[in-house]
Amino acid sequence: MEAESQIRSYFKQQVRAVIERSTRDPEGCLSYFLDHEPKDEEILGLLAVATTVTPDAPIAAVFPTSFDALAALSPSRQSEICLEFRKQLKNCLQQISIA
Repeated sequence: MEAESQIRSYFKQQVRAVIERSTRDPEGCLSYFLDHEPKDEEILGLLAVATTVTPDAPIAAVFPTSFDALAALSPSRQSEICLEFRKQLKNCLQQISIA
């Protein structure tokens, strides 16, 4: 499904943006996830509130909010986004610990 592919691609980009923003915010999600592995529900909730669908976003014509876009994904596609979040989080935390 083309819409699902666009949504997945959009949120994979947003995952990187959320992690990047959190590196500059001591109260961000990095500090929250230092002590535990994030659950899918936590990741999806974070993405729903931390991202916005701007008019220039590729999914904006179909989904007015990030919540709507995430809800439109199949469970397997939601899991892919969550796996990407965990991967980016782990990479970021490793880089921070090295520095």
